[in-house]
Amino acid sequence: MIPSLQENEYEDGVFRQIKAMEQGITHKKFMNCQFYGCDFTQSNFSNTLFEDSVLRDCNLSLARFENTKLRNVKFENCKLLGIDFSKVDSFILEMNFTESFIQNCNFSELTLKKAMFKECKILESDFFKTDLSESDFTYSTLTGTRFDETNLSKANLSFAKDYQINPMNNKTKKTIVTLPDAISFLKHFDLVIK
Repeated sequence: MIPSLQENEYEDGVFRQIKAMEQGITHKKFMNCQFYGCDFTQSNFSNTLFEDSVLRDCNLSLARFENTKLRNVKFENCKLLGIDFSKVDSFILEMNFTESFIQNCNFSELTLKKAMFKECKILESDFFKTDLSESDFTYSTLTGTRFDETNLSKANLSFAKDYQINPMNNKTKKTIVTLPDAISFLKHFDLVIK
């Protein structure tokens, strides 16, 4: 374990440029903490609590979050590759993403109502049976991301691009979309558009 993360509980902590690749950072509490430019590639955050915390410019590729509690956690300009968020503690789950690179991540069967995924690149990720009602995806790129049996009611997809959402297989009541990508909804109907 790296020296700066040996304690079990941190409050109002500020962590900068920590290199903790492949570390076990389990059974810890981070309350009102800030992480800047940290590399947590393949680290294990299982059974850890993050509350009212911000991770900025961090690499969390292949990190593990089994039974992790994420309460009011913000990921800003972070790299998140291959993370299975479906294994987090879903009792109280509040996380938001801004200007982050998210690829091959799994958000299936989570309640992420009012979550923010603003100005993100979300590639080849899964939102299967996810409640994304009132969520904000403005200016995000969603190439190859799968929405299946997902609740997107009142979600904001303004200026989002490269999404493929079947309105017959997802809840899209009052979903906000903008042209030209809103036309992708029509491809799921047997139409001839001229």
